[in-house]
Amino acid sequence: MTKYPWSVFIRCIVFFTLFLLLHAYSENAFEYARTQEHRGDTGLGIAILLGFTSLMMLVGFFTDLIIQAKKRGILNCLVDAFILVILLMPFGWFNCNWYGISDKIYCKIPLELFSRFLNWMSL
Repeated sequence: MTKYPWSVFIRCIVFFTLFLLLHAYSENAFEYARTQEHRGDTGLGIAILLGFTSLMMLVGFFTDLIIQAKKRGILNCLVDAFILVILLMPFGWFNCNWYGISDKIYCKIPLELFSRFLNWMSL
């Protein structure tokens, strides 16, 4: 057990709050762009912001995973590993489809879970 049991909740709150804020910002930006005559590159800006946010979270949670492994914080390591799996899922989806191995069992299950998640989010 961890010394601070709320550290698991803090990690999850940080992860989900950043994406919820980005989602709210993108909804607002797209709504504003619809009213403009020249819409610009709103989607490209949101994609760059999403990529930068995801990259920073990958670096941060991977660093935290290494630190927690040295401290033997098992529960924090599991939460960090789960968040890293979520962040790396689009890369796995791309690789499985790019190399044509999406029919293999190690690609089929994560791809099915990721597609269900995307359908649930209405993306």
